Amino acid sequence: MNKIIAGFILPIWYRLCCLCRIKKHILFVVIRGDKLPSDFAMTKKYIKKDDELKEYKRVYHYFTLGKGTKLKYAGRCFSLMPKLARAKYVFVSDGSNIITNLKLRKGTKLIQTWHGCGALKKFGCDIDESKRIFGNEDIVTVSSEQVVPVYSKAMGLEQDKIKAVGVPHTDIYFSDGFKKHCQELKEDVLAGRSKRIVLYAPTFRGDISTPKDASGLNLDIMYKHLNQEYIVISKLHPLLKPVKKNYRHKDFYYDVSSVWTIEEALMVCDILITDYSSVIFDYSLLNKPALFYAFDLAEYEKNIGFYLDYKSQIPGTVCTSTMDVIKEIKNGCYDVSKMKKFKEDYMSACDGEATHRLMEAVKAL
Repeated sequence: MNKIIAGFILPIWYRLCCLCRIKKHILFVVIRGDKLPSDFAMTKKYIKKDDELKEYKRVYHYFTLGKGTKLKYAGRCFSLMPKLARAKYVFVSDGSNIITNLKLRKGTKLIQTWHGCGALKKFGCDIDESKRIFGNEDIVTVSSEQVVPVYSKAMGLEQDKIKAVGVPHTDIYFSDGFKKHCQELKEDVLAGRSKRIVLYAPTFRGDISTPKDASGLNLDIMYKHLNQEYIVISKLHPLLKPVKKNYRHKDFYYDVSSVWTIEEALMVCDILITDYSSVIFDYSLLNKPALFYAFDLAEYEKNIGFYLDYKSQIPGTVCTSTMDVIKEIKNGCYDVSKMKKFKEDYMSACDGEATHRLMEAVKAL
């Protein structure tokens, strides 16, 4: 977005839109993608049942970054301003320089349901202090008290705005209906086979504006050694396109990136293979084993960095080759106690009641 438009023209347009009165509107701003994030879905469900909040009109705005022309994106930015000006509560689940450049009117409250739990890889000001994508938030939800200082520094916000109430989307892991749904998904994939499911869920590499694929596992080697007892599913980062659609062993590998949510994939699998993705925090709630395929650890640590000591604190074995991964899967050497400690440290506020606590805090603003 042109600096003149983002830093000057849009703020003027917003102030003009503020000539109207604030209404009983709850605005959900989707920064990336064309689907409602899981945190918003849980929040929306709660609002519909809450005696006070169900009277509010729910409004949605999709930036759908990465799609369409720059002109269309600019149009979406301009169309956001009147929605922002009228809303009492505004929910976002990512950073936005467009919203950060505004001086939000008195009476509008901005709630950041940050899409990741815990604090693994560095983000925000800890990567680039010059890029301001936070600043107007009244509440930021986090998964434990331990990460409050991290988010405060990375977002450039006072610690009292960082609330360890839990992260709304994690409530779904405690739902009996969701557990039953995922069991049905698992049965469909297995199709009567007595096999275990391995989920590969890596994060992307490079800058968020030009994300690069890092799905480096050799599926042919995995098929050779594991196909009798396992099948592999992959759930890539939302910024990445599905890969290996034409993989020849179609009864062994399934890419569920476009058909399952990450919550479904984590519930269905028996073993997780990831790298530097924050999915490990969600996964720790499920008390299942994980492996970490970190073939480019030195490079990633140099370019991005971590909030913890990766090799000693990550709750599973760190592997650097496909054969290492295979050996660990076959050996079944998983440290359950380390995963339990990881959950206690980073996910203590995620107990199935996060959405309730968040919305009570919102109403108290």
